[in-house]
Parts: sequence; C-alpha cells; structure tokens
Amino acid sequence: MSTANSSDAFDPVKTFGQLLERDDPMPAPVAAVETLAQLVSRSDSSTIQELLALLRDASTRIAAASFNPVAAQSGTALFMRYLTLQRPPPEMSFDQFKKELVTRAREFVRGSGRCRDIIAAHTSSFIQDGSTILVHSYSRVVVQALLNAAQNQKKRFQVYVTESRPFGLGLKTHAILTEAGIPCVVVLDSAVAYVMPKCDMAIVGAEAVCESGGLINFIGGFQMAIAAKAMGKPFYALAESFKFTRLFPLGQYDIPSSLPAAPLSFPAAADYDSRETASSKCGVAGGGVPPTPVRPMIDSKMPTPLEMSDEGIRGNPILDYTTPDHISLIVSDVGVLTPSGVSDALLAIFAE
Repeated sequence: MSTANSSDAFDPVKTFGQLLERDDPMPAPVAAVETLAQLVSRSDSSTIQELLALLRDASTRIAAASFNPVAAQSGTALFMRYLTLQRPPPEMSFDQFKKELVTRAREFVRGSGRCRDIIAAHTSSFIQDGSTILVHSYSRVVVQALLNAAQNQKKRFQVYVTESRPFGLGLKTHAILTEAGIPCVVVLDSAVAYVMPKCDMAIVGAEAVCESGGLINFIGGFQMAIAAKAMGKPFYALAESFKFTRLFPLGQYDIPSSLPAAPLSFPAAADYDSRETASSKCGVAGGGVPPTPVRPMIDSKMPTPLEMSDEGIRGNPILDYTTPDHISLIVSDVGVLTPSGVSDALLAIFAE
C-alpha cells in the first residue's frame, strides 16, 4: 500500500506521549484526536478503507501503550466515528477530504477548552457562599470551576483536596487554589471519611463518563462517593462531553487496562515449605522488615515514612469506577445531567 511511505515515519504513540508530557498537557482524549489528525495529514492513503485501517492500527497502539487507555479510547472513538459518518461530495478529491478532516479535528482541539468554560458557568450555581467543598486529586475542569466561582462570581468558600497518591496530584490543586486566595487544605486519602462531615459537597472530575452513568476516575473517587452518600452529601462530577464513552462496566474489574497483569494480583504461590522459609527469613536483622515509624512526643521529629516500591505502585490500580447510584449530578458542556441521562447524551453524540 502507498500508505507505508510517509506514515511509517510518524510514530503515533510517541506523538501522543509528547502531547501529554508538555508543561500544560492536553486532556488525553484531545491529545488522541490531535495525534490521529497528524497521522492523517502525513498519510498517503488513497481510499477510505486504507485510511480507516491506518487509524484503527494507530488507535490500538495508543491505547496499548497508554497508562490510562480509557481516556485515549474516548478520543480515538470520537475521531473514528466522525470519519465514518462523512459523506464527501463526488467532486472532492480524497486528498481534499483528508485536509478537511484534519481541519475539523484541529477545530475540535482548539475549541475543547470552551467546554470547561461552559461547565464552570453551570457549576457556579451549586457553590454557595460559606461552602466547604471536598475535591479529589487534580482536574482541570474542577479547578477552573472553583476559580470561576471565586474570581468571577465573588463567592467565598473553602476547599479540602485529597493528596491523591501515588502521584500526589492533589498538591497541584492546592498550589493553584492557594495562589488564587482560596483557602485550601490537603487531606490524606485515608482521611476522606473523617473530613466528609465538615463538607457541604464533594466535586470530582472524570477520566471517562460511561454509558451506565458511572464514572471512571483516578483511584480514590469511588471511596469518596461512598463516604458522601453515607453521610448525605451531594456528589457532583464535572466532565467534558468528549469524555463520554460507550463503556458499560459492571464493576471495578471491568475497567480496560494496559497492564500486563490484573491490578493487585498475588505472586504465583509456591509450595508451603518455601513460603515458610521465606517468611522466617523476613524476621532476620537486616532482612526485609523495616522499623516502625514512630513520633512519641509532640516535639519529636517526623519519622521517615515507609514508601511502596515502584513495583508495588505499578501493581496497584490507578483508576476506579464510581457507580451511578452514588452520583448526584453530572455537570457537562451539554447540560446538567442525571446519571441516567448520559445514555441519551451519548446517543446524540454518536447518532448518525
């Protein structure tokens, strides 16, 4: 095929990674659309079948290499859906069609930021003066909504943000809000239930909004939703419509993953004698058991915390699924939706 010549020199996985590694990275679905647009612009394909095959292969490779394949697949699915619905006029050459496709994709990329503006405007009515809000990790749309309420609506409120291990993204949210003059405190992920009674609401972003009305979010979102429901607090999700996906997970273990093994898998079991020998060796001085961190007195120095190994972190999940029954409302650029309204929104997005 003629597509091999110029498109072979273009690496969609590398380009996608570079877009996400910038100082102000694109959302993963938008980065996926931009990557496919660049691939089309470099492609020598002369038929729609060749172009579709090229894009499907790139989409599969991007998802397989992505730390978070769900968000990447949201963007590639939108691009592929748009392409398959196009009916170019007979007088348009295929090269002109590809140029038009790239132009439309770039318009989507440039305009994606407007979605957050719309969501921020919708969210301001939920934030009241004197509110205490609990947010999770770092989300562009959540931060923008809070800044809009404080700076443009002149509302006064305070924010708790989860630390969000293992990457500590909550510290970025804390830095942005503090710099803007919004009172903000970082809480341990394990302190979510402790702090929930002091909060008026919980607000989270999303990596993806599923057809079921549930959310796929950075790990810890589900436990926050459980605590909010148990204590009668509203739980709002803010998400751009390009994060709506036709996934329908039934539980935590249906979330797509690119990890070679399922999260939290136990190592292969050895026979009993070898396990007993290994456990007895752990207690030997200088072995694998670290000392217990202690802080016996108020004025004692903070102990050095124990940390998981990179291997241990990689074996843990980075995403969880919040079921729709724990979500009060989903605030999007296509409106304020109940979880059951997501399927209707998806029909409108993917309708012919």
